[in-house]
Amino acid sequence: CVMHTQAQTTERQDAVGKFRVIPSVMLTYNPYSIEDAYGKSVTTKYNFQCGVGVEAEYRFFEIAGLALGVNYHMQGMKTSKYIGYIAPAVNKIDESEIKLKSICVPLLLCLHPLSNDRLTLKLGFQTDFLLNKGEHVKSNSFGVPLGIAYNFDDRIQFELRYNSGLTEILKNGEDSSKKECFMLACGIVF
Repeated sequence: CVMHTQAQTTERQDAVGKFRVIPSVMLTYNPYSIEDAYGKSVTTKYNFQCGVGVEAEYRFFEIAGLALGVNYHMQGMKTSKYIGYIAPAVNKIDESEIKLKSICVPLLLCLHPLSNDRLTLKLGFQTDFLLNKGEHVKSNSFGVPLGIAYNFDDRIQFELRYNSGLTEILKNGEDSSKKECFMLACGIVF
């Protein structure tokens, strides 16, 4: 038991001053909440999308590191809303579709609270650069990612992350939407 604890302590000490790289594939869910100029909520569809990315972490303490990532996300939504709020007989359905392809760059503080380094808690700042800028969508947005990752062995990592959007993504000023995202990622640790 004493030898096992000493080995874990030595491994944590050896991790200080080193990089680890984690390429991953991800599934994203976008719980977009859009309100129009009248305060009416809008229905969204196509909220599940996918992406790929890579993250590099530098350990500067036994329990803490700093990670920088680059992710390619495909996100989007299809909205349906009623126009003509007075008489139901004259209401029309306005459908629009927004497909967001973006490069996301998170900068994360990574905390490793367990002595075996299996669990990682992540908190940081993220900027998204939209690749398919349209007339309705801004070219970049900012958010705060919060995540938890677990290594099942020395190579396989699963992560659940939530990104809370800080800025509006729509240009028109009438509708309100922030880019929020849940992400489930599976990566290989190098």
